[in-house]
Amino acid sequence: PQQMLAEMALRDFNRPSVMFHGFANESTGIAERTSAMQTLHNLDRRIDGTRLTGQAMYGSDPTDPTSSPLDVAGYTFYYGIFYGGTRPEPGTSNALRLAHETYPHKPVMVLEFGDWVATNGGERQQANLFRDTYPSLHASFDTQPDGFVGSAVWWSLEDYWTDIAGIGVERFGLYQPSGLLRESGVVAKTAFGAVTVPGAPAGRPSGGAGTAAPVPEPSHFVLHLSFALLLPCLVLGILVGLMLGLRRWRLGMRPRRVS
Repeated sequence: PQQMLAEMALRDFNRPSVMFHGFANESTGIAERTSAMQTLHNLDRRIDGTRLTGQAMYGSDPTDPTSSPLDVAGYTFYYGIFYGGTRPEPGTSNALRLAHETYPHKPVMVLEFGDWVATNGGERQQANLFRDTYPSLHASFDTQPDGFVGSAVWWSLEDYWTDIAGIGVERFGLYQPSGLLRESGVVAKTAFGAVTVPGAPAGRPSGGAGTAAPVPEPSHFVLHLSFALLLPCLVLGILVGLMLGLRRWRLGMRPRRVS
């Protein structure tokens, strides 16, 4: 893991779109994972130090303590899908509360929530999962008073291939393979848009004014002078070398007297 983290951090060092470095996804173990997270966090700080560190813990255990060495508390939330009964609530709300109690000074990052396009329920079932889950997440966004949720990411934007036997394609996407939005995509677009609309103009931050200073044209005098002096010397050196070489060749061709 240390080698992979080092390669990732160095590869993406100058990419401003990379805001987080994630160290694990739905892993198990407590003591050993906490130790591993601390080791990777320390390494990341030494190599980079400009990105927030985190992992994706199982949302079924919101009191998981293994993100204590990290900057954020990340979870995957599948209440009503894999655990928590047949509906997202009240499991989602309870899990958010417990996660915040476990990490009162860290942002809670919901890194996954979503559902398949079911063969029997169709797109409506997937869209209903979004409708039933997102309100609790939105109510706890850190843009709200006393909010603590830093992200709510739907899994996933598009369908994807899987090597799980008997499945072939995971139909989690907000988009159909044709590129059209599914019903869940329309719902998500409306919900996400409610918090991403442009804000009101902030106005002029200060009364100061600046003017662009002209940049002087760079002088090439030294370069031109160097070229003018060096070129004749170079040509003269080549000619002298050729003449000396020719003289040596002629001396070598002259017949020697044998006594």
